[in-house]
Amino acid sequence: MKKIKRIALLVVAVLVLLVAASGVKTVLDMKNSADNEVQEEDSTRWAEPTSDPLNGSLNLVFNGIWSRQTDYFTVPGGSLTITGYGTAEGTQRYKVSVWQKVAGGAQYVNDSTYYFKTDGQNYRCVISGLDPAASYRLTISYDSSRYYLYGGLKVEGIAG
Repeated sequence: MKKIKRIALLVVAVLVLLVAASGVKTVLDMKNSADNEVQEEDSTRWAEPTSDPLNGSLNLVFNGIWSRQTDYFTVPGGSLTITGYGTAEGTQRYKVSVWQKVAGGAQYVNDSTYYFKTDGQNYRCVISGLDPAASYRLTISYDSSRYYLYGGLKVEGIAG
């Protein structure tokens, strides 16, 4: 009986260590949030423009985000083609919107928000009427602070 208790205690200790180790992999920053709200992990280099100047595209991959913004880019042809997919638990769609760089910050481009379903399928939209001389950025987000978004986008028609 004593041996069974020792084995059970060892198994519980191993399980506690495994749970603790898995918690280390997900960094949660609770200092600026409510107790039941989860903060996303910060990631860098999540959206990098391709180095092919003939292609003029931006490839983005997001893994466990609530929202992200790209760096600024120009749109020489005046329109963007965005192909995207995504998955998320607890939400049915995410949104992509365009913001124009202005003195002192950024201004939302009217009618530039498009919604992509989070069913893992590819969806495409075209945003046109953009000024080739202006600088823009994309914002990817969805209306939830409890779940994470996973997916990717390909944005065509840009220049660095």
